[in-house]
Amino acid sequence: MEAKQEVKKRNVAIEFWRFFAAIAIVGFHIGWIIARSCNGSNGFWMTPTNTWFFGSSEVLLLFTITAGYFMVAHYKKLAKDPKYNERSALSRAGEYTWSRIKGLLPVLILGYVLGTIICTHFFYPNYGFKEICVMLVNSVWEFLGFHAAGLRSLGGEFFNLNGPLWFISAIFIIGYFIYWGLCKNEDVTSGFVAPFLTIFLAGWWSYTDTRAAQTAWSTFGSQLASFNGMGGSATSSTATLGFNNGLIFVALGMLIGVILYYLVAKLKEKEDKPSICLTVLNVLVTVLLGWYIIYQPTWFALERWPVAFLCIMVVGLSLLNKDGLTRLLNNDLTNKALGYLGGLSLYIYMLHYPLAILVLTILGKNTESTPYTFWQIYIPCIIITILVSVIVKMIMEKTLLKKK
Repeated sequence: MEAKQEVKKRNVAIEFWRFFAAIAIVGFHIGWIIARSCNGSNGFWMTPTNTWFFGSSEVLLLFTITAGYFMVAHYKKLAKDPKYNERSALSRAGEYTWSRIKGLLPVLILGYVLGTIICTHFFYPNYGFKEICVMLVNSVWEFLGFHAAGLRSLGGEFFNLNGPLWFISAIFIIGYFIYWGLCKNEDVTSGFVAPFLTIFLAGWWSYTDTRAAQTAWSTFGSQLASFNGMGGSATSSTATLGFNNGLIFVALGMLIGVILYYLVAKLKEKEDKPSICLTVLNVLVTVLLGWYIIYQPTWFALERWPVAFLCIMVVGLSLLNKDGLTRLLNNDLTNKALGYLGGLSLYIYMLHYPLAILVLTILGKNTESTPYTFWQIYIPCIIITILVSVIVKMIMEKTLLKKK
């Protein structure tokens, strides 16, 4: 009688971080909505009750790094098939991109539809059915996943319907080109293009103090002191050669993920024993990153690149799976739960913004005389967002994502 093959347990430590980053980003956007929806000054922005999760504005990098890592893992798995390698790079990159679009575009569209209906009701209460229809038609390029390329609704920040969705369209666009590069020449893409562009883009961002934003534009060439890529719209005096910051941010993170895949694969070749040194290191970076995300203490302010380094470290150590903390997260009791929560993370990201505005709509406008605390908004918002995400995920798995 043949011995039963042992089923390899999935490493879900990284899913913990994806879920934590998602719910933290919800908190960050709630702080932004509270500040923006305040009548008069935006003094609630940095009050103690609203600085929770403010540091999460920098940890969206966690999603981009993991996207790049798992993209290479997907490529390496299929590249073992000789017939797959015989196909053109264009065909394989297109197939990969379509698989991503198929899984996310319906939720992307739902996010925009919710954003249109809820945002127009809250920020533009005089808008009727005709105006909403016009906004939906004008947003066709957003529905097709070109938001991050700059093809989006104009007319102010709230006209973007569901602003955070720039990140999803950027993953579609950048993912296609990197995957094409891997298919065309894996060695050149992973050994030269990825390291070179990572160094170049990271250096440029440091020089220009650029931030990840769907409305900002980084220019290569003349850089104006009054417009350094941190936000706003291009003007007649802005240099014309450049790229949308959303694309640059996602490209940088995914390229880091590509490099990280090969580094982790090399380290995994060594003896598979829990390392005390790696455990101490992971605990340290976890505490620092978690502390920064939740509190962002002003007396121990971290700049962007140390935070980026902490993100790279926690992703790398989680995927390496050779330290005690990672293996603790992978215990039998929490393995399935963390795997499921990680699978919810992108749904939470895509749906939270209009749902947060819906909560504010129900509670009433935040004003200086009647301010809401962070938790009054965050708790109902995160509960509603998770519940809606669970329902949407369930529907997607029973329809478009149903395994044959």
